[in-house]
Amino acid sequence: MNRPSLPRRIAVLAAAIAIGAGASALCSCSLVDTKPAMIWTDVPEIAYCAELFNDSQQRFLVEVQWKADLVTAIRQTETPPALAIGHYLKSRDIRGRFLSLNYLFGELAVNPSVFYNELLAFGKVGGRQILLPVSFNLPAIIFPRGTRGIKNDFLLGLDDMAGLSKAFNRTEGAAYVRMGFSPRWDGDFLTLAVDAAGADFREGLPLDWNQQGLRSAVAAIRAWTTSVNGPSSLEDDFQFKYLFTPAYQYVSAGRSLFAYVDSDSFFLIPEEKRRTLDYRWFAHSGSVPISVRIVLAGLLRSGGGRTAAEAFLKWFFTEKSQREILESERRARALESFFGIAGGFSSLRSVDEKVYPLFYPALVGHLPPAAAMSAPPELPSDWPQLKRSVVAPWLTAVTGRPGGSPPGDLGRELAAKIADYIKKSPSP
Repeated sequence: MNRPSLPRRIAVLAAAIAIGAGASALCSCSLVDTKPAMIWTDVPEIAYCAELFNDSQQRFLVEVQWKADLVTAIRQTETPPALAIGHYLKSRDIRGRFLSLNYLFGELAVNPSVFYNELLAFGKVGGRQILLPVSFNLPAIIFPRGTRGIKNDFLLGLDDMAGLSKAFNRTEGAAYVRMGFSPRWDGDFLTLAVDAAGADFREGLPLDWNQQGLRSAVAAIRAWTTSVNGPSSLEDDFQFKYLFTPAYQYVSAGRSLFAYVDSDSFFLIPEEKRRTLDYRWFAHSGSVPISVRIVLAGLLRSGGGRTAAEAFLKWFFTEKSQREILESERRARALESFFGIAGGFSSLRSVDEKVYPLFYPALVGHLPPAAAMSAPPELPSDWPQLKRSVVAPWLTAVTGRPGGSPPGDLGRELAAKIADYIKKSPSP
C-alpha cells in the first residue's frame, strides 16, 4: 500500500499545532473556566480537530501531544491524559484504563444512532461503551475504468476476479508479461484475505487463530493461484520483474488488471491519475472487512481536564463539526496529505453519505456499504509489526509452496515462527 509517509503527516501535525498554539495564546486564562484537557494521539490529523475546537469557543481548551507508540505510553504513564485518540486502544493491556462512556449517551451529549452499528459495537467491552469510533478504512480493489465483466457495483471478491484475471493473463515464451492479479503480491492483502476466509486472527498470547480456518483459507489461496496463474513461482517472477511501482501505476499501465489498496491510499492518488481507475470494495462472502486500523477515542481514568475533554467529544461527533474539519483541511491543502477525518472515513454515517462526496467526488456511487461491513477482530497493539515481520511473510511462503494440500501442521508452524520472533525481539 502507498499511504503518505509518517514524516509528511507529522509535518502537517507540527504546522497545525503551531497554528493552534497561536490561537490558544489568544484565549486568556480568564476566558477558559475549566482545566485544559491533554489529548494523546498517534493520529497527526487530530491536531486540526483540536485547533478548530479551540477556535470555536472560549470556555474549553484542549492540547495535543503526538505519541509514536500510544498504547505503550498509556500503559507506562503515571499521569494519564484526559483523552486518548488512536489505534489499538482496545488492547487487553490498557482497556481497563478507560472510563465507561455510557453516561454520554444517557445525557444525549453524544447520539449513538449516528454511528455505524458495527463500529460502535467494536468499542464495547462487557456491555460498556469504553471507546467511541472516530474513523476507519476499507479495502479496495482498483482496476482500469471501463473494465468489462464487473457485475457488482459495490463489492468484488477473489472469486469474481478469478475468471477476469485469467482472461487478462498473457505470456511470452514461458514467462508472463501481463498478469491479472495474485493475492500473494501484497502481504497486507494476503493476510486480510486469509483472515476473512476463516483464519480469524485475534489477540492471544500474543496471537490466536482458528486452526481449521487457517488451513482451509491457505488451501483456498493456493487453489486460486494454481487455477488462475499456474505455479506460484510464475507469480513471484512476474512480481519481481514488473511490480516495483505503486499499485495504481502498474494497473494504469496495463501490466495488471487488479490491485489492492486501502481507502486512505486510494483517495490520495493524484486526481488526474485516479480518474482513469475504478474500484470496488473487497469482500468475502458478501462481507467487507473493516481495516483493523480503526481510530478510537476514550477518556482515561485519573486524567485531568475531563470536562474539557467531554466538551471536545460532544463537539467532534456532529455532522456540522466534521464538515468544518474537512473544509479547514481543504483550505490548508492538508487533504493532499491524508484522507478524510483522522485519516479515514468518518464513524458518523451521515458524514460519509452527505459530506464526503462533496470533497471526494469519486465516492459517488461507491459509498461504504454499511449493511455489508464487518468489524475487525480485537488484535494486539503490536499487530502491525507482527504481521509485517512474521504473519505476512509466512503466508506468502506457505501459499507458494509447490505440491498439493498445504503440508504439515500450519498452526504449529506459525506459532513457532511467532515464538522465535518474540524471543529475538527486544522487550518493550
